[in-house]
Amino acid sequence: MKKFLRCSVILPALLLSTSPALADEPPADLFQRALATAQIHNERAGEVCGFAYAPSWDENGGFLYQQEAEAASWVDAAAQPVEPELAERLPDDPRQMIRPSPERLLESADTPRFVRWEDGLAIYQFQPVRVPLAGGGFSFDIAENVVAEVGIDPETAMVAFREVTAPSSFRPNAVVRIRDYQTRVNFRPAWPDGPVVVADNHYAIVAVAMLQTHNLTGSASYSGFSRCEAG
Repeated sequence: MKKFLRCSVILPALLLSTSPALADEPPADLFQRALATAQIHNERAGEVCGFAYAPSWDENGGFLYQQEAEAASWVDAAAQPVEPELAERLPDDPRQMIRPSPERLLESADTPRFVRWEDGLAIYQFQPVRVPLAGGGFSFDIAENVVAEVGIDPETAMVAFREVTAPSSFRPNAVVRIRDYQTRVNFRPAWPDGPVVVADNHYAIVAVAMLQTHNLTGSASYSGFSRCEAG
């Protein structure tokens, strides 16, 4: 029995030590390859001429975007024109919503550090260069107060997600305190072998200003991507 117990302890230890996902570091150039890959897919976002957009603030099923004859149009989930007050909340260039911009994704104020493997992805951590935050008449850049993590597929060098969090509470000015800050963007191919686009995003922010606590949460998903017609 003692011999069996020793084997049962040693065998998992050997498996952990030889597992590439736990013991090996990713290729030294993986982060730079991810930058180049993100640039390619950022440009390929122009191949998308339609998608469905479902923000958490809309309770009626979201919106459908279609690019036709060099003009972008939005309709609601019932294929009706979007009401003017809602149209003001939608961007003039909808494809900017789904582009994996290399600058927004991977631009770093320090040297990106590989920190762990997670679900087959290489996780890198770094301080982002610019993280704008606006609301309630205030506007800040909180890049110095947060940490970014990205998950990169070592086989394709594609970014699977980007998450930005604040390790601790902070004051962007004398009036506002950010108690909690977290945003995440997930990516996927628009179709098999298609451009990598934003699949969904989420944010959860707790801010205190003028003795009042504000819980800011929201999300949006993107689906039903369609290709531009050839020619």
